[in-house]
Amino acid sequence: MAGAVNRLTAASRAPAQTPARREPRNAVVRIVEYTRFPRVGSGTRKRLAFTRDLSVSGMCIGADEPEPPDSLLRVTLRNVDGGQRAVAVDRVVWCCPTRDGRWWIGLESLTETHLS
Repeated sequence: MAGAVNRLTAASRAPAQTPARREPRNAVVRIVEYTRFPRVGSGTRKRLAFTRDLSVSGMCIGADEPEPPDSLLRVTLRNVDGGQRAVAVDRVVWCCPTRDGRWWIGLESLTETHLS
């Protein structure tokens, strides 16, 4: 009985749980090229990033610059050999800084899945 009480007490002090993901994330590193969507100017340059994880409905990327939540990005995911794997329009769900001055960006795919 004391063990059950201790577990309940510990659970009540635990931080609020985040909702469960719809599908599993695969920890895989791939090169990503992205631009804002729609492209408004010819001077808009492609940016490079890398994936931290991928799922059917989105990915987390590490980038040099932040992107505002709810903005749209045209994302090209590259295979290990550099070939194009998928092109999608993704919505920025969240963006947070890292200790080294880079940014983690959570993306939700709006056009097609990133994994088959």
